[in-house]
Amino acid sequence: MPTRYTRTTQQQTWDSEAMEKAIRAVRNGEMGFLKASTVFGVPRSTLKRRVQGKNKHAVENVKILGSRRPIFSPVQEAQLVQHILELENRFYGLTLRDVRKLAIQLAEHNNIKHNFNKDTQMAGKAWASDFRKRHPELTLRSPEATSLARAQGFNKVSVTKYFDLLEEVRSKTNYPPHRIFNVDESGFTTVQSKSSKVLAKKGKKQVGAITSAERGVLSTVVICMAAGGNFIPPFIIFPRKRMKVELQDGAPPGTGFACHSSGWMQLDIFTAWFKHFLKFAKPTEDDPALLILDGHNSHTKNLDFIDMARRNHTTVLCLPPHCSHRLQPLDVSFMGPLNKYYIRAVEKYLCNNPGRALTVFQFSKLFGEAYSEAAQQSIAINGFRKCGVEPMDRHVFKDYDFVPADTTDNILLEQELQQNEANNENETPERVESPSILQVTPPTLDQEENINVTLPVTSPILKPYIDLQPSTSFAVAPEDLFPIPKALAKIRKINRKRGRTAILTSSPCKNELQEEKTQQQQKKRTEESD
Repeated sequence: MPTRYTRTTQQQTWDSEAMEKAIRAVRNGEMGFLKASTVFGVPRSTLKRRVQGKNKHAVENVKILGSRRPIFSPVQEAQLVQHILELENRFYGLTLRDVRKLAIQLAEHNNIKHNFNKDTQMAGKAWASDFRKRHPELTLRSPEATSLARAQGFNKVSVTKYFDLLEEVRSKTNYPPHRIFNVDESGFTTVQSKSSKVLAKKGKKQVGAITSAERGVLSTVVICMAAGGNFIPPFIIFPRKRMKVELQDGAPPGTGFACHSSGWMQLDIFTAWFKHFLKFAKPTEDDPALLILDGHNSHTKNLDFIDMARRNHTTVLCLPPHCSHRLQPLDVSFMGPLNKYYIRAVEKYLCNNPGRALTVFQFSKLFGEAYSEAAQQSIAINGFRKCGVEPMDRHVFKDYDFVPADTTDNILLEQELQQNEANNENETPERVESPSILQVTPPTLDQEENINVTLPVTSPILKPYIDLQPSTSFAVAPEDLFPIPKALAKIRKINRKRGRTAILTSSPCKNELQEEKTQQQQKKRTEESD
């Protein structure tokens, strides 16, 4: 069966409005069939059948050719589209193959006559193609991989508390945009994470691209930008024990450097970065600074950094766990372009130096080229705006942004957690959901009139059939055959190394960290004495 039909007949080339006027004229007795056919330019026999209602499907001025009709009614297809979009909002989107399987299941469970393939138990590709044409609001997309922790963590309770703290901080001190900073670390390797697309011969099965090695050497870069569009010079951590001057060649002006055997951020290195930050930001009592960062252990458990921030008029606000992909301006707007420009710089170096591998000694120069392209004022401003930081907008995220968290119903009960922590419990239970255990709970179906309102049939292809087919919805709904995933409740331990939403420079957080450090020192002394 061809997937594309080419019209070959000249039937029903008459105008629909002319046919409607002709039918009205005959029914009102203004003229007969022959005269109406001549005046309005419509076929006489067709006009007679439409007036007398002899056609089973083609009534009034509706044009319908052939005997084939859509399997599902417009309301039923609208209900199916609504379920598809609901699953996609929860990060459990259906593939085209899943929709084809669901279509035949809906037809058989609702006793709807169909011509789908019963051997493969799927609707045909032609039906899927026409279904997408009838509903242009659906399109095939490559989804972005999102971890379960991020889907759970980005919930309305956590985000609301974060904006409450941000609003509290900004109400006490009027921070101008150029004094609101965001800092984050990112790893870069000497082997690019992915390669740019290249032109190749069509049909070739494998296309390659040169890299320096199988696995690259990772260096960490600390980047800080402000809501006003200004940038603090970066800070590079090399995976070495000793520093060499050659490693600094080509780095952006003012760049700070450090070394560690792992190449990752450490407590003392982050303290050194903060000194680097104070050198350029220069916060004072009359011109303080607000620093927003994530809950990495080197940030939240760093007492030296917090003391230094309190002494230097810098307020530190920690983001909620697993929410940096939506709340951190650097992740939202800057890191993506920076990584793209770095990949281009690496590919350019390998092309200009054939046979020569890229090492950490060329990293500063290549990173400097990428950083100079990405460090644009508009990128920084847009990042803070999209996160609702500057201008302050706590309603920047809508209710549908929190829908993925409903699958696990991961509500952070902050009051209970604080009460349990006050009781010095070693293991604080947190009500979360287990993604591995699914509970099938058929949701309540919307009424027919609600379906028509929330998801109207906008496709012109379906309009001729709206009045011809029954407008009833499915007896067995798509939600019954392919339910929305819902996890059962489970008690899980809290990872205390993960930071929580808080003002780190506030006295309660500082005292809590000081007490924790004292307890660790006492425990260590006890173990040494034993």
